[in-house]
Amino acid sequence: MIIAATNRTPEITFSASGCTVKGECYPEDITELSKPVMKKLAKDLAQADAYSIDIELHYFNSSSAKFLFDVFEFLDNAGSQGKEIAVTWFYRQDDDSMEEAGGEFQEDMENVLFKLALRN
Repeated sequence: MIIAATNRTPEITFSASGCTVKGECYPEDITELSKPVMKKLAKDLAQADAYSIDIELHYFNSSSAKFLFDVFEFLDNAGSQGKEIAVTWFYRQDDDSMEEAGGEFQEDMENVLFKLALRN
């Protein structure tokens, strides 16, 4: 399943073992994005023992931050139930705000392998 990028939302590509999120995220209505993503995550995690997510956002707004927090909370919950969950948060060298945001999300993860990675 692929959710195509728009000028306000990232491309989200799902596979059986994970997903990739890439672009900018500041939709007018975050629920239009979050509902199908959360539904697909729930379906995928129900069938997987391990799951990975690669995230490379260049910008997100406060409503998107709440959505990301909800995704990470869902993943952390799955991790607490024995699923192997890995998140890689990519940021560009000159983007201190994305590096900082990733670090803040990382601090909240107890049952997820969450790593920050520099994207050249």
